[in-house]
Amino acid sequence: MGERVFLGVDLGGTNTKFALVREGGEVLESNAIPTKAMRKPEEVAHDIAQEVERLLQIAREQERDIPALGIGIPGRIDWEEGICYLLPNFPNKWHQVPIRRWLEEETGLPVGVINDVRAITLAEKRFGAGRDVESMAMVAIGTGVGGGIVLNGELVIGQHGSAGELGHITVEAGGTECGCGNRGCLEAYATGPAMVAAAIRAVVQQNDTVIRDIVEGDLNRVTTKVVSQAVEAGDRVAIEIIQRIGEYIGQAVANVYVTIDPELIVIGGGVSRAGEPLLESIRKGIKKRLYMVPWENVRLVRAELDMDAGTIGTATWAKERFDKGLIG
Repeated sequence: MGERVFLGVDLGGTNTKFALVREGGEVLESNAIPTKAMRKPEEVAHDIAQEVERLLQIAREQERDIPALGIGIPGRIDWEEGICYLLPNFPNKWHQVPIRRWLEEETGLPVGVINDVRAITLAEKRFGAGRDVESMAMVAIGTGVGGGIVLNGELVIGQHGSAGELGHITVEAGGTECGCGNRGCLEAYATGPAMVAAAIRAVVQQNDTVIRDIVEGDLNRVTTKVVSQAVEAGDRVAIEIIQRIGEYIGQAVANVYVTIDPELIVIGGGVSRAGEPLLESIRKGIKKRLYMVPWENVRLVRAELDMDAGTIGTATWAKERFDKGLIG
């Protein structure tokens, strides 16, 4: 038997990422395929299984052994049964999809299913920004807002697998409707699409902003990266957008602090690339809301693992579930 490596799969609305990962978190081989999320779930699962088989063949040629694979799902799941109950950002929502059974039948491997941001949280705890702490919370800001919690060095799952859904902390009572059905969730205010929408409004309303110059007046070219570039250029409108988003995140983080008092808050996801201006805005939001815990003791850092975090986390989840005899 050769070296043990685990296979991580990170399901996304646009692309699905794959990686062969060593037990120490090193990525040996990686790839991505288009998800084509408009299709039936079983068709998406079949494509995933095909790519898994290709990576299995690579591992065999390298005389490596793959005991299990993990898959990160961007929605609500049954962790034990591996059933997807809801993918809010997928066109057909993936209601009651038995993704674990389908993949086990097609690949022959034991499968561990985990929420995608909980997987990122696990990766950052084991190999990234949180490797030296026993407690932390993760906030990942992208198309949506996800989260995860670590206490006593272990990922917190919760009774129904929902511990860490920080994107659904209410920050505006009765506010904008969220994809989950509630009104006023953090996810309705502090995402990549929210940032882009605010930037487009600013351009349409003829505000004085370099965003217009960067995209040469083409609103279809406005992205989170463009807003971040405008922030770096000192653009007042872009800075105000980041400040509003940061204050909402800070409000949610303050709620987390008075609940679990973690050693560390890790900010990840595409929006986190706005860098220090975003972190500073989050700190200001925390300061406004946090009185029971000394806010100056709050440690706030960016995630370290970046684009590989999802696959490293899902592979690590598969390893830990397999070693405990919970799958396989």
